[in-house]
Amino acid sequence: MPSSPGGRAVSLDDLLALNDEIAALVRAGVPLESGLAELARDLPSNPARVAAELADRLAQGDPLDRALDAAGQRLPPLYLAVVAAGLKSGRLSAALEGLATAARRIAELRQTTATAIIYPVVVFLLAWVLFVGFVTFFAPRVLPSFRDVRLDSAEVIAWFAGLGDSVRWWAPVGPVVVLLAVGAWWYRSGRAFSLGAGGRLGWVPGAGELVSSCRSAAFADVLALLVDQRVPLPEGLRLAGAASGSRGMAGDADALAAAIERGAGPREYMSLAGRFPPLVAWFLSAGQEGRVLALALRHAAASYHERARRRAEIVQTFLPMLLTLVVGGTIVLAYALILFVPWINLLKALSTP
Repeated sequence: MPSSPGGRAVSLDDLLALNDEIAALVRAGVPLESGLAELARDLPSNPARVAAELADRLAQGDPLDRALDAAGQRLPPLYLAVVAAGLKSGRLSAALEGLATAARRIAELRQTTATAIIYPVVVFLLAWVLFVGFVTFFAPRVLPSFRDVRLDSAEVIAWFAGLGDSVRWWAPVGPVVVLLAVGAWWYRSGRAFSLGAGGRLGWVPGAGELVSSCRSAAFADVLALLVDQRVPLPEGLRLAGAASGSRGMAGDADALAAAIERGAGPREYMSLAGRFPPLVAWFLSAGQEGRVLALALRHAAASYHERARRRAEIVQTFLPMLLTLVVGGTIVLAYALILFVPWINLLKALSTP
């Protein structure tokens, strides 16, 4: 985990709190050095240290982006890129608010995922206890009956009965591994550095599209701000690509920026922007410029924000049910195979003359 002598990396919640306060200070026109110094008294310890360090560096005359670079080991590169783009466009608060919207969606999805995991974990732990009881008490007692009627499944029951002899060694492993895995995911997904990785939620059904929509919205938002302030398009593309949090998008942005600097025209843009948000790529290839392009990009950003919102609602509604069905269904199937199928075979053998 990245760290610095001054403290550990901030969490996602800490970053959101710090980001909101900086955006509020910028909107209010309050000098950041004095505002952050006051803010450090009210924030939790880790973000308070970051705020105090930023206030000290700003008071020494460092610009905000340089002050943030000094604390960069505790802040994700994505955040530094958004601040750089906001300062370049002259609309820092708007850039920070756009980042906060995407970050909150990821934080909410993380909380939803954690809530959805609780019941499947409880089901698994209960099933594990029943399995331990099966190999410890049930299998040894029914094994003689299976051997008496010479069923093929007697060897399977014997294997399970053998597991019961070493139950003290392996029984704690399953629950410990599951709980440690859930705890490790919760910790890693809660770090601010996970923001660029989509909050470590790529395994969650439906989360991929949500994260992709958030990145597309961030790219379009930042590029609109830069274009509106007449920042040259190649520079704007590079800054927006870095602020999106997507390596693929940033790579295409660098390639397209280099092509524009070499004299490429709008007709070539689409072939170089394969990983751009489709609406953004289309607007760029249409040859729009200036305020018209900025307005089109804002509409594209609004569309991707709305798409992310709808996807978040779908995931929040169906994820708990889906995880419960998958885990519960797997456990029921496993029990049917190891318990009921051999038992039914035994009953059939006993009822056959």
